[in-house]
Amino acid sequence: MDIFQILKKDHQTAKDLFKKLETTGPRATKSREKLFSQLKDDLEAHSHGEEAVFYPALRENAEMVDLINEATEEHAEVENLLEDLEAMGAESEEWSSKLAELKKSVLHHVKEEEGEIFKKAKEILDKEEIQKMGKEFQEAKKQAAAG
Repeated sequence: MDIFQILKKDHQTAKDLFKKLETTGPRATKSREKLFSQLKDDLEAHSHGEEAVFYPALRENAEMVDLINEATEEHAEVENLLEDLEAMGAESEEWSSKLAELKKSVLHHVKEEEGEIFKKAKEILDKEEIQKMGKEFQEAKKQAAAG
């Protein structure tokens, strides 16, 4: 799979996990914690892969610098929200509203990435780079998950 296919697949996995989390109530603490743990691990590995492989290649293009800087800032925002959620109890109402904030942030990031960033990246990168990046991205995600 090329980098764009992999990123889209990861984005869909996150959307699916948000849907599953939204069906849990405050009393389903164990389910919430398990699903959240998976979401957190997936989002962190995904962000690491993008920042290690995808973004550096795009940042070399002057047109992409601002977009990539914004995307990196969005990753930091998501990381902060993940930490906040992890620190509070999954049974609280505050947890549900913080999860909604996380979902909004992630979906905004996905929309921008799959829109403007992907469009410009496809103009910049050749087919060989796109394939190579896919492999490197998957390796970076594995390293993030292991470490």
